[in-house]
Parts: sequence; C-alpha cells; structure tokens
Amino acid sequence: MKLDYQFGKVIKYNPEKGFGFISMAGEDVFFHISEFPEGLDKEPKRNEKVKFVLVEQDDKFKATKIERVDPNPAKTKKNKIMDHNKSITSALLSNLRR
Repeated sequence: MKLDYQFGKVIKYNPEKGFGFISMAGEDVFFHISEFPEGLDKEPKRNEKVKFVLVEQDDKFKATKIERVDPNPAKTKKNKIMDHNKSITSALLSNLRR
C-alpha cells in the first residue's frame, strides 16, 4: 500500500509539551514529537518543510510518519559530490606521497 504524503511547514512547536502544528494548505495539523524523525537535529524548527501522512483521530487530523524535506536538494547533491571528490583526491594524494 502506497502512503499518501502531504506537504507543509512547521509553524509551531512546544518542546516542553512535545507537540506542535504543521500548516498545510491553510489548515493547521497537530503532530507529536514521537512522529518526527530522530537524528542530530531532533527538534523541529519553525518554517521547516516536512512531508507527512494525514490520519483522522477522534474527528481531528494528526500528522504521522513525518519526514524532513530538503529545502535545496540541488545544493545538497552538489555538496555531497564535492565532498566525495575531495575524499577521493585526498586518498590518491596520500598514496602518491608514500
């Protein structure tokens, strides 16, 4: 079964209570921090772009399976390529110096 992802932006997050809201096409959708991806930067930031699955719970909508969306995928790809090329160049140069 393919998940139907929605897109939006984090508009509010309360770290003490562990929940916030995502703005999606003029509507605010509730989310809990447990649905946010873990990583180095666990807490969501205001205006951070996300994609999520919308679930109806007790006649209200809730965001689940939240994923961060890269704000500039072309720049990220370019940086990854440059980092990869630098590591290859460094390895080759260190082999030549031996």
